[in-house]
Amino acid sequence: MIFNEVLKFVDDIVFDRTGKHLDSLQKAILRATWQGEKYSKVAQEYHCTKCHVGNVASNLWQLISKELNEKIHKSNFRAAMERYQVSNVSNYGNFNLVQKGNINLCTDNTHSPETKQTSTTTQTTNENNTRLPKLDLRDAPDIKKTFYDRSTELTTLKTWILKHRCRLITISGISGIGKSTIIRHLIPKIESNFDHIIWRTLRTSPPVNVTLKNLIEIISNETEINLPNKTDAQISLLMEKLQGNRCLIVLDDVQQILSSRQLIGNYKLGYENYGNLFKIIGELPHNSCFILNSWEPPLDILSLTDNDSAVRLFQLTGLTEKVARGMLKNRELLDEEKWQELINFYQGNPQWLKLIGETIKKLFGGSVAQYLSYQPLFLSDELTNILQQHFQRLSELEKQLLCQLSEGAKSVSVSQLLEKYQFSSPELFQTLLSLERQGLIDKITEENMILFIVKPVFRHYIKNYISHHGNT
Repeated sequence: MIFNEVLKFVDDIVFDRTGKHLDSLQKAILRATWQGEKYSKVAQEYHCTKCHVGNVASNLWQLISKELNEKIHKSNFRAAMERYQVSNVSNYGNFNLVQKGNINLCTDNTHSPETKQTSTTTQTTNENNTRLPKLDLRDAPDIKKTFYDRSTELTTLKTWILKHRCRLITISGISGIGKSTIIRHLIPKIESNFDHIIWRTLRTSPPVNVTLKNLIEIISNETEINLPNKTDAQISLLMEKLQGNRCLIVLDDVQQILSSRQLIGNYKLGYENYGNLFKIIGELPHNSCFILNSWEPPLDILSLTDNDSAVRLFQLTGLTEKVARGMLKNRELLDEEKWQELINFYQGNPQWLKLIGETIKKLFGGSVAQYLSYQPLFLSDELTNILQQHFQRLSELEKQLLCQLSEGAKSVSVSQLLEKYQFSSPELFQTLLSLERQGLIDKITEENMILFIVKPVFRHYIKNYISHHGNT
């Protein structure tokens, strides 16, 4: 009996009992079992866990066992199949079928490069009877072994998605603050509520048609699908898929489709249709949730954002003092009495604290006090490159205001800014809002007055790296 005939035999069993054909992961499991390979190899190929592969395989063996009236498992699958003649396989329709079960099957990741998929998305259950979605996390970062407590943030996002049924959530924040990490750790907490979970990066600024095509093909479980030529029709087709399937779709690095050297949130020329997509996702009813991960929120989304709506903005800030101190302790830094000063300066940003922690260990033997004693503070090349990327994205008005605000260490009011600097009030208001939404300035309330101040590390960077080096 050749394997293709076995595959057809099992596919017929699965289809008769579930109404679904074998998907790519199930075929890979059957092929690996036939060839005597381990589940771990399949798990590696499909970027899922060995446990998940075992669960999917177990469901297959149960279906085949019921049909053949004998116990089938991984170790005896090939021998059992070889007892059947080719004629029996090709005449499967003559078998006496038992009543169909209610077993659902699914894959954990991407479609196989060998097989064109035509079946719809399905699910399986694990040992705890929890649904597992079809995952496509090819663009997602690995889950970090060290994850500093973000329980409050995770609870908020989970509530928005599951209880409030938000359709569009933008997570914004400065580089290194932990946006991707928190989304990556959120997924296992909510995955059983979705049919598909897809993570795509916009790092290379793909046109909206490329993104739409990719999402539609994955949700449809098809490759090389024929799509309408017009973007509006493609968006309509995606909406149909989002209404028929509960999908969680993460679009990472959204800032790459937004213009630099302008006030925040405007799309690059040729990328305006992303705005149409996001607006439709947020406004029209469907069963899915989009998460946009970006340094800055798209401006048109802000008009849709409301705590009572299905569109939310989550501006991620730094770690709490307690968590940040735990991070520094784990890195074995010295002078605990100076840690608070270090945390405040770097805004509790986990990546920045990690970078400067490595510098302190290399140059000062881990002594935070020694590092802080040298003024102006040294910023590593890695960190100055990050700050430069943010600074270079700013409009000329933003750069000008940020530099002027950095001249002093005290917070200032709007009236003081208008009196001291040559800004019209509309220019100043728009620029302040843009800088705040990018996490570059803090807003402080004192005696019923709103004051603004540049965040410490940016003020330091501008005064000591921009002014002195002419790096504008």
